Amino acid sequence: MPSQNKKSVLYYLLPAFFAIIGGVVALLILRNSDPKKGRNCIILGVIGSAIAIGYDYVAETFDITFGNNIETYGISDYMGGASIYILPPIVIVYYILQKLKN
Repeated sequence: MPSQNKKSVLYYLLPAFFAIIGGVVALLILRNSDPKKGRNCIILGVIGSAIAIGYDYVAETFDITFGNNIETYGISDYMGGASIYILPPIVIVYYILQKLKN
C-alpha cells in the first residue's frame, strides 16, 4: 500500500461553501493524494445541499421567509444555499481543533 500524504482539512471549506460542486472539485484535487478526504468532501457537499433543500422545503411549505425574500428557484441549493451559514464555522472549528491536537 503506497503511503498517502495527508492534506489540510481546509479542503473541507470547498464543499462547505459550494455544496456538491465544491465537493466534486475537492475530490478531483484530492483523488490521488488523499482519496478518503476527497470522498468525505463529496459527502459534506451532499449534506450541505440537503440542508439547503430542507430550508427551501420548510420555507415554502409553511410560508416562512428567510433573509431578504429573494427567490432563487432552487439554484442556490446546489451552490450551498443556506448551509453556507452552518458548515464553514464547523469546518473552521474542526481545523482549529486539529491544530491544537498536533
